[in-house]
This record gives sequence, structure tokens and C-alpha cells, in this order.
Amino acid sequence: MLSDKHSQLACIIFTLTMLLSIPGIAQDDKPVNNEEDTELDLFDGDAERTKEGWPRFYISAGVTVLDADGGFSVKLPDGTDYDIINFDRAGLDERDSSYWLALNWRSANSRWGAWFGSWDYDVTGIRKWEDQVEIPGEDPIPAGAVVSSTFNAKWYILEATYSFYRSETVDTGVGFGLHTVDFDTTVVAEVQVGEETGKVVSNRITTLAPLPNLLVYLHWKFAPRWSLVSRYGYFSLDYKDYSGRMSNAHAMVNFHISPRWTVAGGYQFVNLDLQEDATDYINDYGVDFSGPLAYLRFTF
Repeated sequence: MLSDKHSQLACIIFTLTMLLSIPGIAQDDKPVNNEEDTELDLFDGDAERTKEGWPRFYISAGVTVLDADGGFSVKLPDGTDYDIINFDRAGLDERDSSYWLALNWRSANSRWGAWFGSWDYDVTGIRKWEDQVEIPGEDPIPAGAVVSSTFNAKWYILEATYSFYRSETVDTGVGFGLHTVDFDTTVVAEVQVGEETGKVVSNRITTLAPLPNLLVYLHWKFAPRWSLVSRYGYFSLDYKDYSGRMSNAHAMVNFHISPRWTVAGGYQFVNLDLQEDATDYINDYGVDFSGPLAYLRFTF
């Protein structure tokens, strides 16, 4: 089930689409005094395009649902590993819905362009242990422990792209830029004996990893109103305090309602194996994220 913030985003997109479908909103009155009407018509076919017919600038907004598997651990200088988050044992809800935002731009006079994408993953979980302490001659005393965990990861990808082949049906090329991931992990552990409760562990670890990224992409118009967009980004390197690898792949099938409006659905996968060398320990992330996505696209 979508959270409140994602439900609000979906309602806004749906309401905007419904309003724009009203004829009185889709077209303005005729210009006064024969002056040229420079306002943006959301339903005309005069979108900015390259000479091959590809849209120059569009924005996509929608939702994605991600499942996660793996975890986050800390390695001490003596080589000991401690699990901080383990999706199989921490009681975390492994599925989360998120916004999906992407922008794509193509130059009018060259093969250069740019692409930006962003989404997040935010889950919480609770593990409980309940028992009792037996005391001879006394009633048993209830005892237990509760571990609360949160795990948040936000992605921001910014790529400069270059199209090495472009025709009326295919646009394919490469990109290079930054694949930034912002992690925020919190763990709180409490124990209870009788009516007394005490907090024994409370820790928050944050990591912001701006890492170079390489990208290959394909845009393919395989039918008059249908097209496919696929991207694959990857890095594997040692960079300052970071080492490891990350790959992100997604594929979307688009249906073009009009020259400006498009609806789409697809699937994405993210594999993360990243270590951050902190002052007294090493943060070790090893998580896979995957799930479907759907969005509405507008071409300017």
C-alpha cells in the first residue's frame, strides 16, 4: 500500500491529467489584436524535437515499488564484522513505494544531451523477544527486548550523454556523470525487565556517496505509438574513502497518447556493493533493490 506522500503525488498527477483533458482548458481563446499566442499549449503537436524527430526535453513523474535483499554491516579494525541491518532478520518491511522522477534533454545542434533520475527506498522494522525470569519462591518476572531499525537510501543520478547513433527509430549512446546515494540508518535496542525499560543501543549512521558512473542507453521506436527506453549504469573502483561497485538497470515501455503526453511502465534493478572507510570502522553495504515502476511523461 502506498504511503501518504506517495498517494498525494499520485492524486496530484491524476487530477492534473483530468483537468487538462477538459476542452476549455486544453485550448485558450484566440489571441487579441492578432498578437501571437506564446503560451504553452499542452495538447498541440509543436513539441521541441531534433531533426530526426526525437523530443528535446521531457520530464517523467510517477511511482516505483522496490523490494530489497541484503544488509548493512560495520567492520572494526580487528576485522570483526557486526550486522547493523539484515533484511532477513531485522523485521524490516522489505518492500517500499517511492516517487520516480526523471528528466531527459537533447541538444538541438549536436549529439550531446543530459539525463537526471531520482528515487528513494525507506523502510522500518521491529524485532521483539519476550521471555520471563524464574525466581524461586516468586512469581516469574517478564523480560524481553525490542530492536527498532530504519533504512533509507536516496538515489540521484546526473549524466552527460552522447548519442553515437541516431535515426528516426533508434537513438543509442553513452553517458558519464555522478551516481550519488544518500544512506541513513538508525538502530535502537531496548530491554525490559518487569516494569523497567532501558535503552541499551541507539545509533544513527549516515553515508553520502557521490561516485563516478558510466551509462549506456537505448531509445527505440518499435511501433507508431510505442517505444522502448533502457539504461544500464555501472561503476567499479576505489575512489577516496569508497570502494566497491554499483549497477543500475531499467527498461520502460512507453505509449504515446499525444505528441506531448506519454504513459509508461517498466522495471528496474539496483545492485550495490559499497564500502566506506570511516575514521574507526568501515561501513559495508551489500543490497539488491528491484521492482516495477509507472509514470506519466510530458514533452516540452
